Amino acid sequence: MSSLLAIRDTIRDYLRKFDEITTPIFRFILAYIMFSSINSMYGYSDLFERGIVVFLLSVISALVSTSVVVFLGGAVIVINSFAVGAQVGICALFIFLIMYCTYMRVFPNTGWILALVPILYMWNLPYAIPIVVMIFAGASGIVPVAFGVVIYQFGLYVEEIKNVLATASEEDAFIAYTYLIDTVLKDKQMLLEIIVYAVVILISFVVYKLPVDYIWYIAIGVAGVLNIIAFMICGMMLDVEVNTGNVIAGTILGVLLALIVQLCKSMVDYSRKETVQFEDDEYYYYVKAIPKYNVSAKKKNVVKINEQVEEASQAIQ
Repeated sequence: MSSLLAIRDTIRDYLRKFDEITTPIFRFILAYIMFSSINSMYGYSDLFERGIVVFLLSVISALVSTSVVVFLGGAVIVINSFAVGAQVGICALFIFLIMYCTYMRVFPNTGWILALVPILYMWNLPYAIPIVVMIFAGASGIVPVAFGVVIYQFGLYVEEIKNVLATASEEDAFIAYTYLIDTVLKDKQMLLEIIVYAVVILISFVVYKLPVDYIWYIAIGVAGVLNIIAFMICGMMLDVEVNTGNVIAGTILGVLLALIVQLCKSMVDYSRKETVQFEDDEYYYYVKAIPKYNVSAKKKNVVKINEQVEEASQAIQ
């Protein structure tokens, strides 16, 4: 354990020391993954098929705030949707405006979750979403997770509509657009995922905040068990087929990712827990202090050989 903590502290100290360089690099990498994922799902416009465009968008994203990055990602989705059809583009613009105006104004620092959710879907890891988001963002991640699910599902429907419009008449095109709106509003699978994710994140985050020893790991375990149970129960209630094997496998992976994230955030030594009591004129205080695991750097013992040689020679003389 001490070796893992030493590696963690070394990496953390290095990143903090060169923060002005490492932060933009990480933001560039994440932005490049986001725009590449958008193109793989919404790649209908020839503009974004050029690698230089994705590269420039990623460079810009590395230098601006998270809300601007979300705006750029939404703009790319809207432009690609308009390449399919005007009605599809209008639907995408409407969804994006609702998302940006209602969500980004309240939770501007969690916009990266909007990009993370579709990416995890594309990597076939949807069931790990609530556990990972709970550790990263807590209850404030519920809203961006819901919008992320909508963005991913909308991308699947746009692909279906594009295939229909390729050989459709004007009347068939109108039916296809009506089908798009009706399907998005009545998608039980999407509703199931939004409800389960919200329930798991909220309950496990409440547990996460309880003043109990080892509560971080308990909360991760609760999130994993609750994730499986909620999908089973809500799936039966909404009459949606749920693949039990995929849910269990995705949940286990989500728990492992959450444990790694918690290790990187902090680890505390409950064996050295202390309770302090004190009072003032108005209150009596009980304070529980738990020290973090800290791998102290090894002290180097520098021996001055020249001084020892001189002392030995003087003794001989």
